[in-house]
Amino acid sequence: MKNINIKALTFLVILLTALIFSGCKAELTPYEKNNADGYTVSVRYDANGGLFTTNTYSIVDSYDLSELPTNAKGNAEIALLAPDNSARGNDAFTAVNNGYFLAGWYTERIEGDDGHGNTVYSYANKWDFENGLLEIDKSKQYSSETPVLTLYAAWIPLFRLEFITLGGEVLGIYSFDPTVETEFKLPKWSEESGKMEMYKFPEKKGYTFDKAYLKATDKEPIKADTIVHHGEIDYSNATAKNSTMKVYIEWLEGEWYHIYKAEQLLDNASLTGNYEICADLDFEGQIWPTSFMYGNFEGSIKGNGHTLKNINIEQTNNSKVNAGLFGNITENASITDVTFENISFTIKSGTRVVGTSYGVFAGTLSGNAEISGVNILKSKLLIDSSCYFGSDEYSIGLVCGMGDAEMLDTAEISCEASGDEPEKVIVTVEGNDVTVEFKE
Repeated sequence: MKNINIKALTFLVILLTALIFSGCKAELTPYEKNNADGYTVSVRYDANGGLFTTNTYSIVDSYDLSELPTNAKGNAEIALLAPDNSARGNDAFTAVNNGYFLAGWYTERIEGDDGHGNTVYSYANKWDFENGLLEIDKSKQYSSETPVLTLYAAWIPLFRLEFITLGGEVLGIYSFDPTVETEFKLPKWSEESGKMEMYKFPEKKGYTFDKAYLKATDKEPIKADTIVHHGEIDYSNATAKNSTMKVYIEWLEGEWYHIYKAEQLLDNASLTGNYEICADLDFEGQIWPTSFMYGNFEGSIKGNGHTLKNINIEQTNNSKVNAGLFGNITENASITDVTFENISFTIKSGTRVVGTSYGVFAGTLSGNAEISGVNILKSKLLIDSSCYFGSDEYSIGLVCGMGDAEMLDTAEISCEASGDEPEKVIVTVEGNDVTVEFKE
């Protein structure tokens, strides 16, 4: 069998008789040229409200009748190629229509009315490009400008996922082509970043995804890792049903993170952040966030019994009056079920210790903060011999400069002088309170 050649033409408009007047005879139209070359049998593909990516509304494939194979009845047969078939090579054409997906190519387009004076179409006889053969009577004469068959693109509105709060607020809509995707991942904690990976689900500022439901009245949330859209396509007439699926979302207040590695806590450090610790964390060689060390922490840390260890912090900034693992733990903060081990807090050389509050756990600790199951083990507070104490207007504590140190379950913290001349510093510790004297 000979290879079948196709001449594909693209047109912006249906009228193709474009004559060019130059004082001489008119040039041949593309159809006339095809006829002259023997390509008289044509099949037209109508984008039908869409547009091919070549910025054209239709394409026409033309065939040479003499090259077509013949069946037992003596008629020619054509195995049509879909416009976007890769076998076309560089001559492949993709049809697009904003807000719709392509159901297929149909031989019948039936015009109707929607009851409001608007024209609507229905479709029949979807062409099977894999098995279908177009039969051509070889005894007839054909002209390429008169297609033996027109195939119409049938468009269906994109399917939708509507994301709604349990209170009824629509958070977002995801529109998609169901011939490409129908299964969607539910949000999941990322062990790489520590953040909630939302996939196709929308975010809600100030909140974190918790659970999803298929009905607002469901008592049990979706437990699977994915949901499958339940919409259906009827390819016999290019229609769809149940194309919109509602997903109801329950949220946790605050922006939460699941922390598996020390770097995740450092990368996501925020004074309003909420952290669930999922493993023991080692901060050896890491720099503790300055936002935590000096700022007003009003987030939460849920330790789940884990340990944060080997944290080294140094006070060198004279403009900051509160410092520690946390500068100021506010009344809105919550830190529970966590152990800090081998913490070293150094009040460095040159630091001005006037009107300041320093402590290994916090500069200041609000009595209204939620502190439960918090332990500090094998830790130390170091005071450099070159610090400047211009007066006794300062508050230094093992746990906190100001606040109730008894809020912690355990505080194994020692205090000593450091620097070039530690022997010149007299450190006195009474309970939580630390006072410093300098020898002449």
